[in-house]
Amino acid sequence: MGTFFRHAASAMRWLLVGAVVAAVAAGACLGVAAVATGSGTDHDGAPWSLVAAPGIDRQKAMDAAVAAVPGSTAVSAELDSERNTTVWEVEVVTPEGVEYEVSVDANTGVVRGTAERD
Repeated sequence: MGTFFRHAASAMRWLLVGAVVAAVAAGACLGVAAVATGSGTDHDGAPWSLVAAPGIDRQKAMDAAVAAVPGSTAVSAELDSERNTTVWEVEVVTPEGVEYEVSVDANTGVVRGTAERD
């Protein structure tokens, strides 16, 4: 009877080792696939393209946005991705209280678009 339990425990141990190896292999495959397809994200959920430092800093993006909406004041700026391009999304407000979101290319500093916010 003791031999039976020893053999059963040995078999269970190898099943457990096999399951762990399979789980590690599956996780590695998913990680490689995410990186290869560009669909990976960092620990904050940001696309990998946003992890690298942008070509222009936050202040330059805010200056470009203010120039695009004359008389406005920049309120905030954050990195985002638009159509596989890293952009600064800058929120500006005019003296009349109208809010705009200005999209500034994070590599070149070129204003890509301006949209009035509701």
